[in-house]
Amino acid sequence: MLTAFHIGQAHRLAIPITLVDLARYIELSGDDAPLHADAEFANAAGFDGVVVHGAYLMALVSRLVGTEFPGAWSILERADIAFRKPCYAPCEVTVAATVRQISEAVATIVLDIVITDEKGTVLASGKTWHRILDSGSLQMKRLVAAHH
Repeated sequence: MLTAFHIGQAHRLAIPITLVDLARYIELSGDDAPLHADAEFANAAGFDGVVVHGAYLMALVSRLVGTEFPGAWSILERADIAFRKPCYAPCEVTVAATVRQISEAVATIVLDIVITDEKGTVLASGKTWHRILDSGSLQMKRLVAAHH
């Protein structure tokens, strides 16, 4: 399966983030810090509105890498993402992944990750490391097929 990747190969996913999404994330995570839940607090702190959680943006990275690229045959082993600018909902972000490195010896790839808003502003960037599973196993093929 590692042969399916090459240096520079890229994939993007555009994802809308609504205020309802943000409220659902607050409910699910329990993180109702006022910066993320109270516009008046966020404005007083110098922001243009409530700020989307960095962990929510990381969940979107997980969505991209787990379902599309590199996809179901990969295991996210590590992520190093820096948050560069605040993200405000409602918006649409683009999560982009580009293959930076391939190691056949240990069946891993490293991806450069960039999250941008509609204006192209970089909101977050960094790298993720993935182990690529052996797709030759019939049992693995059946499991992946059952989830699609």
